[in-house]
Amino acid sequence: MTQSQKMNSTGQAIFEAHVAFELEQWRGQGAIQRLQDEVDAVWKWAEQTPLESLVSVDTVRGAAERLALDMSLPDDLAGVIGGIANDLICHDVNKNTRVQDVIDESLFDDGVSLFVELEALRARLITRLLDSPVYTALASDVLYQGIKDYIFSDTGAIKSIPGVSSLLKGSSSALSKRMPGLEAQVEKRVRAYIENNTAKTLARSQELLIESLDEERIRAIASEIWAEIHDKKLSIEDVVDNDELQKLVDYGLRIWQELRETQYVGELVDAAVVSYFERNGQRKLTDVLGDVGVDRDLLRQEAETLAPAVIEGLAESGLLEDLVRRRLAAFYASEAFEKALDEAGK
Repeated sequence: MTQSQKMNSTGQAIFEAHVAFELEQWRGQGAIQRLQDEVDAVWKWAEQTPLESLVSVDTVRGAAERLALDMSLPDDLAGVIGGIANDLICHDVNKNTRVQDVIDESLFDDGVSLFVELEALRARLITRLLDSPVYTALASDVLYQGIKDYIFSDTGAIKSIPGVSSLLKGSSSALSKRMPGLEAQVEKRVRAYIENNTAKTLARSQELLIESLDEERIRAIASEIWAEIHDKKLSIEDVVDNDELQKLVDYGLRIWQELRETQYVGELVDAAVVSYFERNGQRKLTDVLGDVGVDRDLLRQEAETLAPAVIEGLAESGLLEDLVRRRLAAFYASEAFEKALDEAGK
């Protein structure tokens, strides 16, 4: 047996022993303690390490852009989301759960108190809503339909319009023939009136809403709403069916796909990352993790409860040993190991 063959067999024996040792470390009785020790070591390091020393703002910006803006969305994503959403909507828990089972009345009351407190915001929202062209058009159409229905449902009302009474003379058949022209004349006059007065009407509506929505009125309305909804079931299965839901999901993903291709969203993503680093870049990693509720005790607990089951599953499937062997094999097959083994044998 040559020296090279002897070293190879020796190296192979050491390699196998190392693999067995690593597997025992992961699967032995002390595995949980070793994992917790690793958590403690990493946490101690994190207590001394600022966020910006671990990763730069430019690196995070690049990752955020790739994930949020550049990563392609699979064609069947909408179907997957729609299927899951439909299953959740149709789940029996929605049919057996009431609003008050998930929203406590005290929480609802706190929301009402907040709405009462934000008086200036409430006034701005009312003003923005009533100034909206969409609301203006809707209000104008509602006013027109109401006035039109009143006029044509009451002969006295329609007769009171100048020039209209003469159109009503004659038989019913004659009136029917004149009706299209009559309606056109009424529409022209009514719409002209509405257009000339909508701004004043909406201005008065704004003042009325802002003044009437005082604390007493808001709490009375809120009380009526809670009395109406608190015992209602959460199920909306009778409101939206599977086909409608899927169409909404498809459209929502189309909107997101369009948005993520715009410069606007890209600048927002960049600005969000930069803003976060400006506020938190110099904070220790443990403090940053604490913002989302992660502390050392949580990590130790998860190491104790979750890791053993995952490791056991990996071991039973053979993947754990494959991982260990791949991790160690490169070193034992390297010239560095052969040199170290040769030096140790001298």
